Amino acid sequence: MADNASPKTEPRNQRNAGNNRPLGMVISKLKPLSSEFYTHFHEKNRACLRQFNAISNAIYNIFRLVEGDQATSTKVQKWLSGVYDELSGNVNTFKEQIDKNVARLPLDDSSFEGFDYGEFEIRWNHPMTYKLLDIIQTINVLTRQAHQLWLYGQISQQVHDRIILQLLSSLRVAMDNITKILNAENRVNGKYDALPFIQSIKRFKSVELYIASLETKAPVQSGHSNSSADAGSEPTLKPEEAAGSGKLSDKTQPSATPVSVQ
Repeated sequence: MADNASPKTEPRNQRNAGNNRPLGMVISKLKPLSSEFYTHFHEKNRACLRQFNAISNAIYNIFRLVEGDQATSTKVQKWLSGVYDELSGNVNTFKEQIDKNVARLPLDDSSFEGFDYGEFEIRWNHPMTYKLLDIIQTINVLTRQAHQLWLYGQISQQVHDRIILQLLSSLRVAMDNITKILNAENRVNGKYDALPFIQSIKRFKSVELYIASLETKAPVQSGHSNSSADAGSEPTLKPEEAAGSGKLSDKTQPSATPVSVQ
């Protein structure tokens, strides 16, 4: 996906408390490319950033504990892949259309490097965590490109805002679902306790069936994101191309249809 979100990686040979195995933790420097992306990760005392790091820690510990249990490992990997595919699909529908529009702009991308929002430290140590980080990097790039399209008059402020809403709300829904199902913020003596989740998964043929069992007790998200789920009753984005104008219009309908370009 994105290759310019500045993932300056530095492998660190850290050790988990109570575990003698080295984590091989990778610290990536994620540089926000727009004020909206920066705010999303920075607001509420960097709640989204801390949530990502909690998910990363949970994923590592879960797969570490099921190394010798291929069946359980496959269940978790299949479910996470489904969540990522859903999120990636939502993001890519915007990416394909935004890329076409940005390619038409007479801009020097380096001219936008004057916007400095600092860097966030992202911690990850498993391929299934990197897949989420890769999607986040793509969303970061798309938020800047949406801003560029607005600056050059290709889209209105309303369309710009709805693109940002769709991208960031889809990310929020996916991360919230992963956090809830993995119970990623569960701590015992300051450490994530993966055993309750693992023991529960072992009793079901799939994570999806485990989630279904939870739904019979209390409403729980299935773990598959929906581009408008987090936005509640707010309408989703459907900017269409104005007839003969070659630009994106402000028309919106309550659907997940992406930016349309001929």
